[in-house]
Amino acid sequence: MEDAEPTANSGGTPAATSPGPSIRRIRRSKDVTLLELARQTGLSEGFISQIERQKANPSFSSLLRIAGALNVPMSLLLAESDETNLAASPAPRALVKHPSGVYRDRLVTPANAKTIQVIEAVLEPGEGSRVAPYAHPDEEECLVMLDGQLELQSGETVYNLQAGESVLIDPGTPHSYRNPASVPARWLWISATQAAHRH
Repeated sequence: MEDAEPTANSGGTPAATSPGPSIRRIRRSKDVTLLELARQTGLSEGFISQIERQKANPSFSSLLRIAGALNVPMSLLLAESDETNLAASPAPRALVKHPSGVYRDRLVTPANAKTIQVIEAVLEPGEGSRVAPYAHPDEEECLVMLDGQLELQSGETVYNLQAGESVLIDPGTPHSYRNPASVPARWLWISATQAAHRH
């Protein structure tokens, strides 16, 4: 079902961090039309156009759908509008606070990747998802633990992951996570999508 379509002042993404220009730039760089993005997200073409023109702000759920369809982290959609953000060069990019306020992440996907996206994420002790379990339209998703522990729930299955472990999940199945330990958790999200989706 499509999200309610909030206006610019109805409590969506704050106007100061409007994702519209970034969404339009990234969508065009991937040769994705408004119609194609609407089909992939379940949002209306008109609503996405309003977001891009900063006439409306998306809810967290809508922004998550758009990021998933464009195969980029939400933090990239909220980044300042400069071309270096699209370079996906991991070295100079610091971890930035995720729009959910839950964790920090950065895009570490090689710039020449065609069907995969890699995001490094850090979650502080005791923190967890602050939104309902969510799904997105990628083909596969792998979580690789680097440091600490993470409890990941995918559907009815719960995984307790330690550093050095990994798990493959269906990104179309709603999933959530939390850090049950007393130290930060650090991991990689690795997602794959069909080449046709990347245009």
